[in-house]
Amino acid sequence: MLDQAFRQIEAQLNTVMGLDAATVGQTTISLAVKTRMRRKGITGAAAYSALVSRNETELQELIEEVIVPETWFFRDRQPFFALADWAMNEWLPAHPQEVLRVVSMPCSTGEEPYSAVMALLDAGIPPERFVVEGIDISLVSLEKARRGSYSRNSFRSHSLDFRDRHFSRDGERWQISDAVRKNVQFRQANLLDPAFGQNSSAKHAIFCRNVLIYFDADSQRRVLSAIDRMLAPEGILFAGHSEAYLYSDFGFAPAQIPMAFAFRKRSAKPAASGPASKRSSAPVRKPALPHVPASVPAKPREVLQAIAPKPGPPSVKPEATSAEAMLAQAEVLADGGKFDEAMQRCQQVLGQHGPSVKAFYLLALIQDAAGKLPEAAEMYRKALYLEPNHAEALVHLALLSEKTGDLKTARQLQQRMSRVQDKSRRKGT
Repeated sequence: MLDQAFRQIEAQLNTVMGLDAATVGQTTISLAVKTRMRRKGITGAAAYSALVSRNETELQELIEEVIVPETWFFRDRQPFFALADWAMNEWLPAHPQEVLRVVSMPCSTGEEPYSAVMALLDAGIPPERFVVEGIDISLVSLEKARRGSYSRNSFRSHSLDFRDRHFSRDGERWQISDAVRKNVQFRQANLLDPAFGQNSSAKHAIFCRNVLIYFDADSQRRVLSAIDRMLAPEGILFAGHSEAYLYSDFGFAPAQIPMAFAFRKRSAKPAASGPASKRSSAPVRKPALPHVPASVPAKPREVLQAIAPKPGPPSVKPEATSAEAMLAQAEVLADGGKFDEAMQRCQQVLGQHGPSVKAFYLLALIQDAAGKLPEAAEMYRKALYLEPNHAEALVHLALLSEKTGDLKTARQLQQRMSRVQDKSRRKGT
């Protein structure tokens, strides 16, 4: 009877929020249910299942308990730099009188939409030229986002220069500036609501990262359809690296922005430059890139590729045989969605040049994006074997472990990552 009641609750969570119990682990849902039963003074799972089925308030409370926000400012930095670069050099020149509309969904506790605002402001884009919207199903998360007060856990980037520019210290917490906060509008919505995205204005840039992996196939299609409706014809969307194949399969085309996992509608063409689309009269600066400590490797070519507009991916001579050139070619192939060829190129590097942290890490990213999760986990571990404090490999392996239900390993990796960050910060002080 207990198992049947839990299955009924899992089915309701799936119907309401698309949650696939297998992706978060049944233990997570079981603990959430038991917590809510204890708080409501209910001892029988069947009785609690009946309450959830008829009481929307309790259903929302259970959703809040199931959702465990796992986000931080500038999580995977490249998409934010890519957004600023695209806005400066493509969208704004082609739309000198319009306001750029960006949406983050789900926005969790606000770190992602605020990161987008900071990236745009640091690029020199006037605040009146854009607005960012944060959407989430969790009322608790949205309230935290609106407060804009964050603990150390929200600051896991290797460089925290942005914190000095956009936050003020408040004891053990940091308060985001009003200049950033006023450019984000938060609202509650369910991505699986049939009416979601029906009557809203078109969005020019959409962040929908690290959520589809928790949905079943039908829910994924419904959300992808909503994104397709919401995205402006010339717009750009940013996916989680492990979800890129879902967007490709649905019909979106890679935007050819290295390591940003960005997509466009297949019929879209980049905005033309020339007399018909003059740049905005406001001065526009290139994004301020954070300094990356030498002890913490950046993503392959990340810093160099974030600072200037490019007509397309870099070309690499087919005959190039150096490890760096071969890995550059692997990136080009991956950016074009040619994951199998990209993986073959990485394997060639390892075969010809021997073990390499960079090769293992890039191979892990590509396999992760292609949905080959066990293989990706193995490559992340190999990178960490060669370089135990490789911060980004730790972060990605922790996320992958969480995604596959191995919460114990995910927590251990997160603790290890915190120790690495603390050590790095102490060295910098």
